[in-house]
Amino acid sequence: MTDISNIAILLVDDEVINVQNVGLFLERQGFQVTTALSGNEAMDLLSQSHFDLVITDLKMGDVGGVQVMKAAKELHPEIEVIIVTGYATVNSAVDAMAQGAFYYLPKPIKLKELHTLVLRATEKTMLLREIRRLKQRIKAQQGTTQFIGQNPAILELKDSIAHFAQLECNILISGETGTGKELVARTMYELSPRADKRFLPINCGAMTEDLMANELFGHEKDAYTDAGGLRNGLLESANGGVVLLDEIGEMPLTMQVKLLRVLQEKKIIRVGGTKEIPIDVRLLAATNRDLKEEVQKGTFRQDLYYRLNVVNLHIPPLRDRKDDIPLLVNYFLAKYSLPNGRSKSISHEAIQRLQDYDYPGNARELENIIERSLALCDSTEIQTQHLPSDLSHSRHYHPQGLQPVNPSKSLEENECEYILSVLKSVDGNRTKAAKIIGIDRVSLWRKIKKYEKNGIEVE
Repeated sequence: MTDISNIAILLVDDEVINVQNVGLFLERQGFQVTTALSGNEAMDLLSQSHFDLVITDLKMGDVGGVQVMKAAKELHPEIEVIIVTGYATVNSAVDAMAQGAFYYLPKPIKLKELHTLVLRATEKTMLLREIRRLKQRIKAQQGTTQFIGQNPAILELKDSIAHFAQLECNILISGETGTGKELVARTMYELSPRADKRFLPINCGAMTEDLMANELFGHEKDAYTDAGGLRNGLLESANGGVVLLDEIGEMPLTMQVKLLRVLQEKKIIRVGGTKEIPIDVRLLAATNRDLKEEVQKGTFRQDLYYRLNVVNLHIPPLRDRKDDIPLLVNYFLAKYSLPNGRSKSISHEAIQRLQDYDYPGNARELENIIERSLALCDSTEIQTQHLPSDLSHSRHYHPQGLQPVNPSKSLEENECEYILSVLKSVDGNRTKAAKIIGIDRVSLWRKIKKYEKNGIEVE
């Protein structure tokens, strides 16, 4: 049976006496009641708080009951709405029910009848939420199995993902390129209470500062030349859901200030606007950089770092969990074999060679190797000759003269050398280089600009 004390009801009517009488009655029955004296006020409350049921008058001065109902169901699909009116007709009742109302109640309200309706409506809401929760659990279990691995560090990471997904605290997901940061974020979303809303990954390294502000916050009509009409930003469009800010370390300092404000106040201001707009999104951030080191360099704000790094989920590189390579290989074999109607295995010698390699591109590089090997293999079993030839010469894959990792140099120095050698191997073709490295062309352009600023010549 539903615990009435946990049921939150939004009561909307522009007649004060009705709000007071009905609100007092429902509170005496044990419900939590919030009141609004206009449709606009109800809309604001719906965007800021959680409710289990809406009881709204049909005709109000500004925004009517049907509009309130549509806004409520858009924000919270399971919510039920009871529409009350003093202008009851068969046609208006049928119309309201067709648009999603739970019931259409004429005035004057019979409180006993209202009480029965409230109990029925909230029971239905709770049942729908329980069904969603069970579906979400099944989906989440499917999602976590995609994060392949039985290494102790991975098992601990899976436990952390399951635990922190249920909370609303900020999460910083760290790990090298190709380790699966977006997969961790998506799994957290699937396990979270927000799984029925939108999951929106945003690559902070793929946008200029002006474009990022416009994309994240939207703009008002005529905010700038060619702005056109009003446009909601990505954060607004993901209201109620989960947003992943990938490559957060690439975000310019001025944008970091704006993001900090969003985290603190849960509000945005569109480009060219002055009105604060409340948003309800859970922000996850991901980076392949050491943000603590970036803070010391002055390229990342310390206050933002502490805001984001409430919990740090670090994904170990593949070279530190080589016992997971056979599991990953079998997963990728199934992923790329079955769509083509071919089921292939891999020899023990080939697995051994794959385990002898250090994978600077991590799981993403292993996936590319398996996909390539399947394309080259015309038998039922992948052999060592189907693997990249460089694997037999070095623990680091560096085609056409790419340099292996030098442990005496910093991560940034190794990254610079690696990128320069990739560019050299493809005759300066930045599109090809970005694809090999595993980043987009804009991110590569940013890195090259940074190297040139530090006096490093890039062809």
